[in-house]
Amino acid sequence: MTKSKSRFGAESQESTAPFGFFLLCVYTALVLIRPHEWPILSLQFPVLRIFLIATFFAYLVSLRPKVWNAQCTIMILLLFSMLLSEIRALRFFSDLTFVIDWINTNTIPFILFLGFLVSFGRQKIILLISLLACIVMTQHAYVQVNNPFGEGWAETVIYRNDGANQMAQARYIGIFNDPNDMGMFLVMNIPIAVFFLVSAKGWLMKGVYLLTTIFLVFGIYWTGSRGSLLGLLAVLFAFFYLRFGKMKSILLAGISLPVILVAMGSFRTISKDDESSMQRLTAWYEGIQMLLHRPLFGFGKERFLEYHSKLAHNSFVTVMSELGIIGYTLWMSFVLLIFLMLLRIIKLKSDPVSSDISIKQEVTLAVFILVSIIGYCSTAFFISRSYIMFFYIFAAMAAASFIRVSKAKPELQLEITGKDLLKVAFLSLVSLVLLYIIIITLLRI
Repeated sequence: MTKSKSRFGAESQESTAPFGFFLLCVYTALVLIRPHEWPILSLQFPVLRIFLIATFFAYLVSLRPKVWNAQCTIMILLLFSMLLSEIRALRFFSDLTFVIDWINTNTIPFILFLGFLVSFGRQKIILLISLLACIVMTQHAYVQVNNPFGEGWAETVIYRNDGANQMAQARYIGIFNDPNDMGMFLVMNIPIAVFFLVSAKGWLMKGVYLLTTIFLVFGIYWTGSRGSLLGLLAVLFAFFYLRFGKMKSILLAGISLPVILVAMGSFRTISKDDESSMQRLTAWYEGIQMLLHRPLFGFGKERFLEYHSKLAHNSFVTVMSELGIIGYTLWMSFVLLIFLMLLRIIKLKSDPVSSDISIKQEVTLAVFILVSIIGYCSTAFFISRSYIMFFYIFAAMAAASFIRVSKAKPELQLEITGKDLLKVAFLSLVSLVLLYIIIITLLRI
């Protein structure tokens, strides 16, 4: 704890709130590993809510100074956009369950992670908890796959009915009870496992992280999630691009195409002609119709199923139809700001300041988090997970890294300006037009 001068000349104390960070670690483990939902424990009280409130209280009373960035403001604006969507749908405030979920599972956790991750070491701890969660759920998937009844030790079953067919897709518990959610989370953690692999000292630890990476790939395979498979391919391509450049990556992708086709063949069919794909295209088209019917504020957060029989199976279409042009622009701006901040950190690699070991670490981590976000966006194009909590945890880690670098090297003047915000807002609107063109083109093929 150090003392600094406040704006008005009085001494104020700075505090990194170590106990608050401990509570955040426990909360992260509860959210991602979910031990309180294991059959051996099966706690019947709201342990997640209790730790969220305790962590937020510790944030308010002990963390100084507080951190606030443009994304925090965007999340508040999204909250008002969701409320306006409810009013436009003539529900007014009769059922704000989904809106309150935005506060509890997205906004508050984002602010907490952004505030408490004041050091590179703290961020590594959160990433290790995330990796541990992946190992636990992949081991659970292994048990499911090898159990004759398809049941894991958490008592979730691998089988589900898809029309007339019975499908085997590994799943975990809680927010990962859907194979798509579990697959997306594993995809986002593949780059994190590789980060620890390249950063590890000693062959033993490198071997551990290499095996972890391979284990996670098997976990994605066991989920049978087509969107997650495509997300994994996007992650691999991003790695190749960052390592070898554009031309070599394209060449390597061409050489790898037969292997990719074999891998896809072992999943469910991915083509425009199969029933599931046609249902997705129909849902995307309905999303466009919903946008045209209520262009400004949409039909309300998580209300897509009230107007169509199937999920949109596309996070971008989901936001577009549920929150309208205003909500989509805000949400997409939030996403684009992640890329902007990470790319600015990565650009420091060619700057003389990168010789500083702390900056070098941040640059390296930024590369791998960027690939994680690419994995999310690629997977999100095929499943509806616009509000999934772990994405906002990763977003907060990207923002926290940007803030740490800007504070460590103020002479670099790393900041998000009004011009940057206008740029990402414009690009968000452009992406909406492109999304419309892509969907219409696919429907006409």
